[in-house]
Amino acid sequence: MSLCDYSGRWSQPYRENGYNVIQVDIKRGEDIRLFEKVEGGVHGVLMAPPCTEFAVSGARWWKDKDPELLTNNIALVDACLRAVVLYKPAFWVMENPKSRLQKWYGKKRYKFDPYEFAGWLPESEQFNEQYTKETWLWGEFNEPEKKELPPVQGSKMWSQYGGKSERTKEMRSQTPLGFSYAFYNSNK
Repeated sequence: MSLCDYSGRWSQPYRENGYNVIQVDIKRGEDIRLFEKVEGGVHGVLMAPPCTEFAVSGARWWKDKDPELLTNNIALVDACLRAVVLYKPAFWVMENPKSRLQKWYGKKRYKFDPYEFAGWLPESEQFNEQYTKETWLWGEFNEPEKKELPPVQGSKMWSQYGGKSERTKEMRSQTPLGFSYAFYNSNK
């Protein structure tokens, strides 16, 4: 089950290896807060709730925002975590960039930057993920094996995808494929 993962990049290795992935995202027409229980077992739950109200990169705007935005996003996270309670999967993981989520869900379990997993990709694709973007994980999962390459692009999300357009938000929110494959390899 892949929740709030519009691009499908995090669940891609699972689909490629024959898993029946249930992908739920509001942009795909399904709100996780209203998603009904599915029958049958769920092997794992991947969660990538929106980071706009949580990521520390947006801290300077928090005090001026409508508090309802934060409340709605906490409700999204709660709904994602409901899947863990309902299905009791073999593993579950929730990701968010360096964030204030720990105020509500406790201390992160793991952190990574995309460049640490760029070596999982074919050589022709590695450069695309040689950047920094500290991402935090919560959950019960096996830690992925790193195949680190130098972060030659630095903070690519800031330098190339600044701004508030829908496209730049989608680009910033995509799970790095190198990490996706490493995570899959450790959590099949």
